Amino acid sequence: MNNILGNKKYIAIFVLPTLLFYISFVFFPIIWNMYLSMFRTDLMSQNAFIGFKNYTNLFHDQFFIMSLKNNILMIIGSLLAHMPLALFFGNALFHKIKGSKLFQSIFFLPTIICGVAVGMMFNFVYNSEFGLVNKILELFNLSDFKMPWLESEKTVMAALIVVVMWRFVGYHMVIQLAAMKAIPASLYEASSLDGASEWQQFTNVTFPLIKHILKIDVILIITGSLKYYDLIAVMTKGGPNHASEVMSTYMFYQGFRTMKYGYASAIGMILLLLCVLVIWSVNTFVKTENLEY
Repeated sequence: MNNILGNKKYIAIFVLPTLLFYISFVFFPIIWNMYLSMFRTDLMSQNAFIGFKNYTNLFHDQFFIMSLKNNILMIIGSLLAHMPLALFFGNALFHKIKGSKLFQSIFFLPTIICGVAVGMMFNFVYNSEFGLVNKILELFNLSDFKMPWLESEKTVMAALIVVVMWRFVGYHMVIQLAAMKAIPASLYEASSLDGASEWQQFTNVTFPLIKHILKIDVILIITGSLKYYDLIAVMTKGGPNHASEVMSTYMFYQGFRTMKYGYASAIGMILLLLCVLVIWSVNTFVKTENLEY
């Protein structure tokens, strides 16, 4: 086996299928999308080369600017919602409270539900006439706070961020909980003997030792926030008046409703560039140490 793994020919044979898959379904589509973004095209009539005009037009497009701002709101909202809540619940379950495995399953369950199904369910929850949210407000004599949550430009993004939080907080909690479980129990035993409280154990033992995982989790949260599509497409379709439009839904709108495939490709390239920029920025500016227990 060692002879096989040390032979470059065998290594190439093992790597080749994955490399071909990557080139076919990742690298080539990116190159093709970049090429397409240089044209004015609907993929049916003759392409017209316009260079970087699609990109310059984007930053004069008020709806694209709005979608970019909404993506930034989604990033901020997701970070503020997911990180503290995932840390809180993860740390609580890490201390083996009664029924912790059941709670882990309950928190993680929304993650595995289809995004379309979640969107349809919350359409009923937020419905302005018979929705659960407004009915609860009625029940507690708070009818003055009833809102058309998904039909109002003022509330639609906040309502969507709550749905995203409900769906993904369990996912990030499981990631962080797994990192906590990798910490040797002897460190907690030693800190207990020194008289450390649970809060002191969290701040001095748990948090410093899971920073490398939190860094990865931050990347997942931000890149995920840039790529949200299914929930928004099902719940609002980018409305009302493009108020909940994000770059992925606006890309779909331009590509498949107005048939501006070159323009939609330019949006896709901006989205890809932002994801790469986020990964580079976090890896560059957030320093963590390689830990060995």
